[in-house]
Amino acid sequence: MDMNLNKKYMIMEIAKSNTKDNRPFIKVVLIDKDGVQIQGIMFDSNKLKFDPQKGDVVDVSGTIQSYNGQFQIKINNMSKMPEEESKDFLPKGDFDENQLYDEFVSFVESNLQDRFIKALFREFKNDQDVTTKFKKMPAAKNVHHAYIGGLLEHTYSVVRLAVIMSNYYKVNRDLLMAGAIFHDIGKVYELDISKGFDYTDSGKLIGHLLLGIELVNSYCAKIDNFPELYRHVINHMIASHHGLLEYGSPKKPKTLEAIILHHIDDMDAKVNTFKSIFIKDNITAGGWSNYDRLLERQLFNHNIMMEDSDA
Repeated sequence: MDMNLNKKYMIMEIAKSNTKDNRPFIKVVLIDKDGVQIQGIMFDSNKLKFDPQKGDVVDVSGTIQSYNGQFQIKINNMSKMPEEESKDFLPKGDFDENQLYDEFVSFVESNLQDRFIKALFREFKNDQDVTTKFKKMPAAKNVHHAYIGGLLEHTYSVVRLAVIMSNYYKVNRDLLMAGAIFHDIGKVYELDISKGFDYTDSGKLIGHLLLGIELVNSYCAKIDNFPELYRHVINHMIASHHGLLEYGSPKKPKTLEAIILHHIDDMDAKVNTFKSIFIKDNITAGGWSNYDRLLERQLFNHNIMMEDSDA
């Protein structure tokens, strides 16, 4: 049974096309203030009084229908709302970004020992433009950690895993931490959150790997006698952390720290993706998600909790 709807959303994605009989229509992905996404379709979209764009906040009237096992909105009409309302619709994490940043800084400073890596981290901390963006940026446009503060949360998680893995495998902890801290730092310039999540021109033309290397090089240049080998090893970790050429890395991992960084980065991203799908699809105990085209599988939420042992 269809249900009438009148609600404000932000347009996260939009595609414009024509039917076989040349009627214009649009398909959209919408997000509400609670971060819940839903797809929508509107036929005869030329009757709208504005040209809808990604990032627009719109007041939507229509009906909720079931289509291919998922809910979507059949849109009857939309009106554009003031741009200042857009900040209320960006997906958010369940944490305070400033508090998490302070925790991140404290953890890094309590674990770093190498004076050059410490100096490199100080240059990052003192760069107000970068740290302000770092706290707010998502880690990706979609898929994993795709919410305000996602880049910070993901980076902090990878840094903590780096400390664990360096102790287990007896590799250089400070270099691995440096790779973890800066592996995605180029995303502060790659992504734009002014109207939804999208790529900047430099993000599209250059990408976060090269942007990150450029930023790290600028920090290294400010530190007296910063070792060239350190710089090359850290830059290599940034360049290779996607692991394979077909995944966007210009180099495959060639050091112990680089191969560890690749795997802990990928693991943290995948775990967050799984959890996000469970939330998005509202998967309860014993339930299966919808088929995910990116992961090429359905996911099962067994929800079996660990029991405390008295032994």
